[in-house]
Amino acid sequence: MTLRIRLGIAIAAFAGAVYLGLGTTAVVMLVSAHDASQPSAIVSAYLSDVQRGDISTALRMEGRAANPEEVLLTDRAYSHATDRMTGFRILDTRTIGAGSTVTVRILQKSGSTTAKFDLNRMANPLSLLGVDSWKLLPVDLATVEITMGAPGRVDATLSGVPLGWKGAVQHIHAFPGTYALTINAQSPWFTLPNAAVSVAGFGHSDQFRVPATLTAKGQDAVIAAANAWLDQCVAEPTTHPDRCSFYLSSEAAPGEVWANPSWHVQSRPTIAIGAWDFGCRAPGMADVSAGGCWLVTTSTPAEVTFHADYSIPATGETGDITSDRAIEASVEGSITSFTDTAAMFSSVDWAG
Repeated sequence: MTLRIRLGIAIAAFAGAVYLGLGTTAVVMLVSAHDASQPSAIVSAYLSDVQRGDISTALRMEGRAANPEEVLLTDRAYSHATDRMTGFRILDTRTIGAGSTVTVRILQKSGSTTAKFDLNRMANPLSLLGVDSWKLLPVDLATVEITMGAPGRVDATLSGVPLGWKGAVQHIHAFPGTYALTINAQSPWFTLPNAAVSVAGFGHSDQFRVPATLTAKGQDAVIAAANAWLDQCVAEPTTHPDRCSFYLSSEAAPGEVWANPSWHVQSRPTIAIGAWDFGCRAPGMADVSAGGCWLVTTSTPAEVTFHADYSIPATGETGDITSDRAIEASVEGSITSFTDTAAMFSSVDWAG
């Protein structure tokens, strides 16, 4: 066999080997691409990002737009969370047409939950070779409704990030974990406790409410405001003070004239102050307000009496009259805010 023939055979063998090698590589690459593009693989990649705390990458995968009000959907917030995801397990993948749903067991130290993730099939050049492209749809994250049970703004952080509480209910999304609420500044009138928001898994809604508690100074201010309202009613020179809880049931007799009518407090009410009521809606509250108040009632009503001078012009008779018995005066209303010096009391409407 000549050298030229042997060289030709060697070249052909080498070319064949290269061809076969490239073919095998191409097949391996196609198989790898096929496996990596499967819905379960995409969901696994997403959850792995969450488990590592790479929230920004996970959000990009699902195409969720950045929103500064979503205070917990950041790498920083999740880095401060406890009871985070410790793992996950793919339970099932169900594909129908261009849609696929992956069911996953989510693991946390506190327990496990089940979540579903939806994907859509996307057209791509490799589809003819059996390699589909799938897009993860926006994930159904847990939603937390946060309400701070206190008047006005509250200086607080949630998982190390400013909460930005301005008196309106906040609806925010969160990944599995526990997020610490820290109150950074307290009011002299009331206090709010530190607390924690616990989120188990995905796709559910929770309420998180933190009620304020009046300080001794705050309670004194509420009692003073309630008594100040009573004093305003007592100061009205009429038999029927406007929008007040008491009045004189009789009037001057025919031919009789009353002058200088006045009311006098015989005994003060015993004021009862309820816990913060999240369902309270005082008059004048804005629709966007979270509402809430401290309800004020009287366990023992005040007692007031009426006095006036009278005259009978026809006879010239004069004198004074006093109500024949003490009249009960109740105080009922709410406290929705404080100024720098006092509580703001809003009475119920006693009209009629």
